[in-house]
Amino acid sequence: MRKEYIFDQKKFLIRVVYAGLLAVLVLLLGVFHISRGSSLKYLWMFVCFLSLYTIITNFISISYPRKIILADNELTFSAFGKSHVYSLTELEGFRIRERHLAKKMYIRVNKPSLFKGRYWIDLRAYNDYQDLNEQFLSLEESLHPDSLKAKIKKNNALYAERKKQNV
Repeated sequence: MRKEYIFDQKKFLIRVVYAGLLAVLVLLLGVFHISRGSSLKYLWMFVCFLSLYTIITNFISISYPRKIILADNELTFSAFGKSHVYSLTELEGFRIRERHLAKKMYIRVNKPSLFKGRYWIDLRAYNDYQDLNEQFLSLEESLHPDSLKAKIKKNNALYAERKKQNV
């Protein structure tokens, strides 16, 4: 079964594209100030570093994917004409850091690096985000059934079941 989850177009433009373009402008401004011999040289170098990091995460490494495709044996993150495709049978690691109140996830796939394997997912910006949330959590649990996170979820489910029976 193939499911596609697509980031809302307006939110994607504002959060990813415009933020990346702003980072490009700030990087150019920082390079200009450094080359002119600014008295705040080290501050501008730090600003340039942050801008470069933002450009890499937004445009090169697809850390904020526009489209997520969950197929029978594949997981695909894509944006800007680039795709990172992972075979579900060959996944070594799939770790999620959840931000429940903000409805966000930080996902690390296999061995993450600066250019691949790290994804920030803002669930509310995707269509059918509740299903996406459940799919990712079940994938993590199937790959790491002995993790502390999986054990806590099982224990909480047992506790809720017992509480219902005792009431």
